[in-house]
Amino acid sequence: MPDNGPRPRRVVIIGGGLTGLAAAYYLQRELAQGSGIEVVVLEADARPGGKLRTLHHAGFVVEIGPDSFLTSKPGALALCHDLGLDGELIPQREPRGAYVRRRGRLVPIPPGMRLIHPTRRWQMLRSPLLSPAGRLRALAHPLARRRRETGDESVGAYVQRRYGAEMLRVLGEPLLAGIHLADPWQLSLAATFPALHTAHAAHGSGAQRQPSTGPAHLRGSPFATIAGGMEGLIAALVAALGGSVSTDTTVHELIPDEGGYRLSLQGNPSLRGHYELRADAVLVTTPAAMAGRLMRGVNPSLGRLLESARASSSAIVTLGFRGPGHALPPGSGFLVPRGEDSRLLACTWSSNKFASRAPEGGVLVRGFVGGWRDAKILEMEDDELLDLLRGEMAALLGGVFAGDEAATIRHVARWPDGTPLYQVGHREWLAKLAAAAKTTPGVWLAGASYDGVGIPDCIHQARTAAGEIARYLG
Repeated sequence: MPDNGPRPRRVVIIGGGLTGLAAAYYLQRELAQGSGIEVVVLEADARPGGKLRTLHHAGFVVEIGPDSFLTSKPGALALCHDLGLDGELIPQREPRGAYVRRRGRLVPIPPGMRLIHPTRRWQMLRSPLLSPAGRLRALAHPLARRRRETGDESVGAYVQRRYGAEMLRVLGEPLLAGIHLADPWQLSLAATFPALHTAHAAHGSGAQRQPSTGPAHLRGSPFATIAGGMEGLIAALVAALGGSVSTDTTVHELIPDEGGYRLSLQGNPSLRGHYELRADAVLVTTPAAMAGRLMRGVNPSLGRLLESARASSSAIVTLGFRGPGHALPPGSGFLVPRGEDSRLLACTWSSNKFASRAPEGGVLVRGFVGGWRDAKILEMEDDELLDLLRGEMAALLGGVFAGDEAATIRHVARWPDGTPLYQVGHREWLAKLAAAAKTTPGVWLAGASYDGVGIPDCIHQARTAAGEIARYLG
């Protein structure tokens, strides 16, 4: 509703996805009791949470976005602990191996791979994943030419220089660049895989193992999720925030005003249509391009920098089958390199990966399409995408996918411009953002567009921003 009467001290967080909600939670903890500072989260969608959304149907737990988070980074585990969710966390099931689709069949990724770095020479030598020459080239990485330049490098250049062109094509591109849906030759190594960048710069070696932290039952598991689905994290945050979250509320403009800011909003009918809200500090957690549009009238140079950010589009295609006797090969799924007769980027076997994702004897799989490699596939209708996934699974595995049984779960989630592209020079772009933002006190930026797209990265950014805002407000 419109502001009337004495002006309260207020922090407004634009964007009610994970970053915005986590920032509000930590900011409320940071602010001293009795400070009189109000924290408000504004979300344009009808529900908070962004990509973290879970559907429950017929005994299936279906993730619309991310299905888990890394345990080697502390942000997500710490937040779950603070919210009392330790008992709800479940580890990735054994066996945790995965496959690569090669010439129409599934070939296991050799054991002992740390990202792209082979740690078990004999396993790599025995693997049919690469040609004999490709295996030898990958294992010769200690002899690879050292890079003399100290600046950023693309993921493609790094993997090819250290492990060879075949390793890049077969495993590096679908594994490393596939996470970011980006051309590996444009993807920043320093921004996307800083452990690889810093380890190689310091020692000339591959990624160093990061031990898992958190509850004992998660030790050794690279990923964890929430028993009832990842939306449980959002529900816990919203409950902790009380009435601080306003959905169906769009911010149209951000205007400097008397040492703070005035936000021009449009809300649902209960908010009386267009109205304004004043803030002493603003945290923008929307995608960078959207943040840029908001900053046009506040700091044009910062707005232009933000609007220069790029993102890729994708879709997640989900199929689930009930009934006894359905089975998938052991492991968590497969990757698809370029050159294969397939339009999939990857496929996760959700019912293998985590417990209770499908009824007893059922299977649940998620296929990933789109990205830089095949943007036109997103022009297909939902039914076409579902048939494509079923056809490719039938060709690879047969079984229920090749039969006449109707799928219990058929779902397509589309994410237009949903994955930020960290291009070579991303760190320099961040430095320019920081320099431009110095002339706009009281405004912060956080989220997947900036310093990590993963769930722990976004939570870390949220917590950092919350601490800075609390200090700013004194």
